[in-house]
Amino acid sequence: MNETNNNQINTNETPVLTPMAGVTVAPAQAEPVNASSVQNATQVYQPTVAQQTTPVPEAAAPQQPVMITPEPAPVEEVPTTTTPIETPPQTPQQPITEAPKKEKKKANITPILFIIIIALVGYIFYSSQDHRNQINNLKYNCTPITSSKEEIQLDLNSTLVKDLYSKVYTNIREDLAEPEFNNSMKLYLAYRQIPEKDLYTTNCNLFNSTAMEPYTCEVSTTFVPRAFKVEKLELELKKLFGEKTNIPLDNIRLGRNNCIGGFQYIPDRGEFVEGYCNQKTATSFKATKKLVEAVSNRNTIILKEEVKYHENEKMNLPEYLKSGTYHYTFRLDMNYNYVLVSKTYENKY
Repeated sequence: MNETNNNQINTNETPVLTPMAGVTVAPAQAEPVNASSVQNATQVYQPTVAQQTTPVPEAAAPQQPVMITPEPAPVEEVPTTTTPIETPPQTPQQPITEAPKKEKKKANITPILFIIIIALVGYIFYSSQDHRNQINNLKYNCTPITSSKEEIQLDLNSTLVKDLYSKVYTNIREDLAEPEFNNSMKLYLAYRQIPEKDLYTTNCNLFNSTAMEPYTCEVSTTFVPRAFKVEKLELELKKLFGEKTNIPLDNIRLGRNNCIGGFQYIPDRGEFVEGYCNQKTATSFKATKKLVEAVSNRNTIILKEEVKYHENEKMNLPEYLKSGTYHYTFRLDMNYNYVLVSKTYENKY
């Protein structure tokens, strides 16, 4: 029991604080602390910490511990070397409003368009002229004749010269009926080229005797009209005067009161129909004609004919019958036909 009491007594003893290293414990006061005194109430025991240099703020109460955040370690800055970029100097630009800019652009474009239009017009004109010249060269230079510019004398007895001369030769009666080289003479010369085998007998339907006096058309025992197709005459016209000849179709006759020719053009039938004329065509005038020269120059052949008209004892020659030299010019076309280009007169006497 005594031991138990002793143990109780020992447990009731005040524990003794073991001082910590570096901490000074203040001695216990024997006298009781008066809590009514403000100074004594606010006094708090503060242990003395050795080597503590950071002062604790007065406002911090002992009930609120202060969290001290460790400062981060300083980062060592690595110096970087940068090369400065040189920028070109910029010239100051004055602000330009939209309206003046459009006017300036329009003013610059207008002369250019004008020049382009003039250039196009000039090019089109030049191309047109060049194309026309090429056509003419092809029309008259693409021939089997030599390109030499020297004149060549042709044989008067050659088949070519004889054939060409037969197409233009006229007798005294034909000269009296039509001395001019007009459409009537051209139609007549083309008609002469139609061979006899292309003419056939026909009737007098739609033949107008009034429009072709003194020709008439009545089928009888002494007269049966002949005819030929319009296409035959058109072909001979092209062969004699060229592919693009524009000679209008008409009645084939020389003069108004002469019975030379005598085929009436009837479009509704597509034929030329022969008429009958009972007048005499004989004459007492005479003509002496002679082919004296034929000259070839590249694609052209010129026939030279000397003509002498003779009057009779009772009548004088008409003034339109002129003696002299006549030149017939032929030119080779793209179809290798020598087409009659012109007939000219040269006074010799």
